[in-house]
Amino acid sequence: MNTRKRMPSYRPWGSTEDGAIEFESMTTETLPGALEVIKESFFTDENTCRGVEILSEPGASSELEDLCLNAAQDGVSVVAIDVATGKVVGASFNKIQMQQKPGEKSAFEVFSETCKYKSSKALMDVMILVDSKVDLFKHYNVDCILEVMFLVTARSHRGKRIAELLMASSIEIARQLKCHKDVQTPVEIQGTNVITNPNCVPGLVSAIASSNYSQRIAEKLGFHSLAEIKFEDFVFNGKKVSERIDDVHKSWRLVAKRI
Repeated sequence: MNTRKRMPSYRPWGSTEDGAIEFESMTTETLPGALEVIKESFFTDENTCRGVEILSEPGASSELEDLCLNAAQDGVSVVAIDVATGKVVGASFNKIQMQQKPGEKSAFEVFSETCKYKSSKALMDVMILVDSKVDLFKHYNVDCILEVMFLVTARSHRGKRIAELLMASSIEIARQLKCHKDVQTPVEIQGTNVITNPNCVPGLVSAIASSNYSQRIAEKLGFHSLAEIKFEDFVFNGKKVSERIDDVHKSWRLVAKRI
């Protein structure tokens, strides 16, 4: 019997078939666990992080944690919870992207300008570069997008479809928002739980898939691949990022799914 204590802000999005892992909107209570998974399993293992050597500069990963906090304030991120332990074992930090007026910078461009470290700035530059390959707002004629920004599963829980179900939960949040349902969940950060980008109505879910695994998940969930940049075409610190990444993974792909 599942007796896990739930906070008043608890908003469920499903579970694995065996009920061992539950998926729910990120809250103030689950944010610290989500950040731990990011630190222990994303910065260490994710291809872009490895390609730009995020862990080589003390402070670079902290800047990306700030980006996670920024995304969490949009109230559309998701966590995976191990029911037996109550621990966060996966997370999808999702960001609401609003169409910019001519000349305005995107949220990622604005954040990139605040980065003090080469590796964190390089990671942001990769995201900006891939996003720039297709104007999703124009291509799909939408003014709001839910972007699956950082998708991670704890090393201890891989092979259980957690990343797929986190992404599926993110799609469902976008669907609910499009139906004008109030599903943005406040997360308290630095003393405030005001939701940023409230009342958004996304017409699209997008992501930058950086591994064979995330690319297969996107394809399975009905995403379309719109652009691709090969790892060997991006250079950081005098080396192609492909030289730092397992050679079974070849590229970043910009993927999108209309809601």
